[in-house]
Amino acid sequence: MVRLTRRELLGLMGLGVAACSVSGVGGAAYLLLSSEVSAAPEGTPPSLMTPRPPILKRIDRPAIISRAEWGAREPDHRALNETGFWAQDNNEGWFIYPGDLRDVYRTVVVHHSVIVEDDDEATMREIQAEHMDSRRWADVGYHFGVGKSGAIFEGRDLRVRGTHVAGYNTGSVGVVFFGNFQEESPTPEQLAAGSRLIDWLALRLELTHLAGHGEFNDFSECPGANLIYYLDALAESAGLARGTEGYQDPDELFGDDFGWGDPDTPA
Repeated sequence: MVRLTRRELLGLMGLGVAACSVSGVGGAAYLLLSSEVSAAPEGTPPSLMTPRPPILKRIDRPAIISRAEWGAREPDHRALNETGFWAQDNNEGWFIYPGDLRDVYRTVVVHHSVIVEDDDEATMREIQAEHMDSRRWADVGYHFGVGKSGAIFEGRDLRVRGTHVAGYNTGSVGVVFFGNFQEESPTPEQLAAGSRLIDWLALRLELTHLAGHGEFNDFSECPGANLIYYLDALAESAGLARGTEGYQDPDELFGDDFGWGDPDTPA
């Protein structure tokens, strides 16, 4: 079976630019998921295999609870481990991506929160407090949170580099599912909402890959065995390849003249 990535198919179909607007947050579009070659007897020449039509799926922006609605704190640019703003001599500072986000993002990285409070909004606030007060980052490290109820929360501004996967934050969207999935399983509502969010992000940002946190950082069990089980299905729904191969280091993304230096990101 031959399978092209969603980005390759969009390019072949001439849909890469027309499919969505990164600056817009509403509206609907169509996501090209995959193009397969139908099964044929072993030894059949590729030229005789019958292509299946591309699979198209309507993608609408999911309902997302804004930072103001869940009571987010403002970023603290005095934070010890993410101090100030990025510069060539301050590589771990708050980094705002230049230009079109579709040229930056490649991978969605899935996490579990471990932290769980009585309700989803409280969990999101506690995650931010942990990141700002204990880890001393400027803001919550994830770009989106997915609650047990199926609620989706806006985290760190999507235009800003996250702090969620040590050494590989640049070009990675951080999505955290609320729960400890070494000990419990995600709810059906949570999986459905997470799938809708990732489908939309894959289209909006022209992503290529989906990975679990622990696939980048092998010291971590995140997102937990009971969520790792669903990653293949989440990737397939969004037309994404599984794994870490989509990552590009900052010099590849921005060019040697950008003066990135080392290391890539805050841990």
